[in-house]
Amino acid sequence: MRLIMSGINGHYLRFITDNFASQTEEVLAAVAYATPSAILFDWCWQNKIPLKFYGRLDDEVAVSIPILSDFLKRQSPDFTCRLVQHHHAKVIWWRGVGLYIGSANLTDSAWTKNIEAGCFFNEEEITDEMAGDILALFSMLEAHATPLTDELLKEMSKREKELNTRKPEAKTFWDSPSFIKWHGLIQTAPKSVADKRREDFLKEWHSTLQNLRDIGARVNRPENRPAWVNASTPIGAHADQFLHAHYYQHAFDEGKANYNALFEENKGRKEDALMQAIAWWHQLPEAPSSEDEMLNTTAPFLQSAFSEHSLRAMSCDQFREVCMAVHSIKDYARRVPNKKVSLLEDGTRYTISEKVDALSKRIWNDRSSGNHRVNEVIIYVLYGGSNEQLPERLWQAVTDPQWKIDGLGISAFGEMVGWAMPDRFPPRNGRTSKALKSLGYDVTIHVE
Repeated sequence: MRLIMSGINGHYLRFITDNFASQTEEVLAAVAYATPSAILFDWCWQNKIPLKFYGRLDDEVAVSIPILSDFLKRQSPDFTCRLVQHHHAKVIWWRGVGLYIGSANLTDSAWTKNIEAGCFFNEEEITDEMAGDILALFSMLEAHATPLTDELLKEMSKREKELNTRKPEAKTFWDSPSFIKWHGLIQTAPKSVADKRREDFLKEWHSTLQNLRDIGARVNRPENRPAWVNASTPIGAHADQFLHAHYYQHAFDEGKANYNALFEENKGRKEDALMQAIAWWHQLPEAPSSEDEMLNTTAPFLQSAFSEHSLRAMSCDQFREVCMAVHSIKDYARRVPNKKVSLLEDGTRYTISEKVDALSKRIWNDRSSGNHRVNEVIIYVLYGGSNEQLPERLWQAVTDPQWKIDGLGISAFGEMVGWAMPDRFPPRNGRTSKALKSLGYDVTIHVE
């Protein structure tokens, strides 16, 4: 975590835009006031980075007219603007890089001259709980937002002219039918907030789970299955590797993931997009990126490793083998700060194998607040009750301190559950969700 206090400590937000364009998958920005485009919006446009921006809707024209005009002129589904009443947040998430929460608006003064204070969290520091809260913030804004239209721009331009000539009454401004009006938040007890997050997670998880099952059943039909995929392959594993191949072969543009653009293109034609992807998959003479090795070697190994008997007898070395085979854990190991896994911070460039080794040892030696080791937590999730309640136990494992172990999030458990029970619970991680998104499915992309 880094304190961003501009001239006070020498840490400026422009450090992100100056150095991390290639690593940024998309930008989610909830910033009340915005005046110049160059600070963030032009940067996203020039670097082909999808942007969702939520500004403040009020009678003082919090977002400048040139910015609103630029959004409309660009006519891009990857470049959207919404205005929301009672919005005063300053939150920017450069997804894949990190998250800023602070006091700075999108103005020259805020980024260069004013006394501002905020925190920047690297992507690996963003916990599932934090990510859930931030996504809930954006969902709340989206639910009460006024989309940017020609009519809205006309109203805001008219208001700006009025402000420059006289002091009009606010009431006349709010009479416009172009606005979605909202009374703001009411006080909500923490317990009900937590319950809502749990309910939202379970609703989305079950919905996506069924989508994955349906896709698995379809790609496993004889007329859709590639010749090199065995007919006995579990449908969940087959769905996962079909989406793996589709994501890496079709959801990138010039080396950058473009699943958001594909989502906008395909959300109204999901069936056609899926059929095209399945037809491409069926005719492949060989696996494009080692999917055959995953299906024939790694998946059976993981299914055996996640049996209740194997988990109870698991050693630290065996857990490390599992971590090397689970994509989301290996990917997190690649990004985790050296200090967090007791590695030297002296400039040494550690290999993925060395990072996984360090992370797996740290997780293995850790305990939840309920004094449970990692294999005991996995046993609880997989075998601690009925299969119907498994998603509830998964949610507990990533949110309840009694079960939670740092370093294992929703994607890790979603993947482990899938490899343990691939017919009933297809594996799901962040990459799975991005692949679904590219095919037009409106799914949540959880932090790895």
